[in-house]
Amino acid sequence: APKLRDRCELRMRTARAAAAATAAAAAAATLYSARPRHAASAADDDVRAAVQLREAALRARAVLSDPPQMLQRCARSAWRQHAGVTAMDELARRQAALSDSLASAANSWKERQGVRPAELRSLTEAVSDTEAAVRGARASAVRAAAAVPWGEVLGSSRLEPATGSAAADAPGAERLRGRVVGLYFTASWCGPCRRFTPKLVQLYEAAARASPPDGLELVLVSWDEIGDERREYARQAGMRWLALPHSREARALADELTLRYDVTSIPALVVVEVSADGSSARVLSRDGRMDVERGHAPWMSRVLG
Repeated sequence: APKLRDRCELRMRTARAAAAATAAAAAAATLYSARPRHAASAADDDVRAAVQLREAALRARAVLSDPPQMLQRCARSAWRQHAGVTAMDELARRQAALSDSLASAANSWKERQGVRPAELRSLTEAVSDTEAAVRGARASAVRAAAAVPWGEVLGSSRLEPATGSAAADAPGAERLRGRVVGLYFTASWCGPCRRFTPKLVQLYEAAARASPPDGLELVLVSWDEIGDERREYARQAGMRWLALPHSREARALADELTLRYDVTSIPALVVVEVSADGSSARVLSRDGRMDVERGHAPWMSRVLG
């Protein structure tokens, strides 16, 4: 309980500090942008300080949010547990130091309409240190998530047709056993995804016609927050493959897979080979999208027969 209170207090304090610094710097930049062209160099220094303060505050927002921006796409995963105590303690320490530095800079601006160069340097260093701590926490979380056996990650998860809701006899993760599986991370609002998806549909249909024993199965891992938008996107694109449902548990699984395979942008296609008993999955390609774009890769030759 004490640790929870400390974390809540830190979040509120850092949010207030970042907001105050950003607002003050934005106001100052607006004020000085209207100055005459022959304004004194001191005013120019103030403008530069305002811009630097605002940039630092905006960078700070990204690492002080909960979770940090770099981890928001896997927010529902167990990223904190995966990251481990050492990485999380380092992140908390850096966030606290950044919060103090932001508060100091914001107070200086409020009192003097300016920030000393030493304060700006200290703030910039605190932001960089916290960004490094976030990257470290994510890297630790990715390594730990990737070490969890495939069978434990998927467990008894149910799948559903990408174009519609799950039926009573919807296939489970056992459908993927012994198959080459493409995990397709995508979303209806993603322009590059909509341009790439027809190529993936073409490959899937060609693989279905070839029908090798360990043929291709695709699973849609959607970044859409609304299930109907995902289903409409799948119908429009002609996705006749499987998908993770939009239940709370499945959304957490989507985030866990996003973390496990370190997916930071979409479209992304991660290709794995699932063992016959479904306990493990060997990565065949982390850049399946480029494989499809190029039109050749060992795993593609395999599923096309």
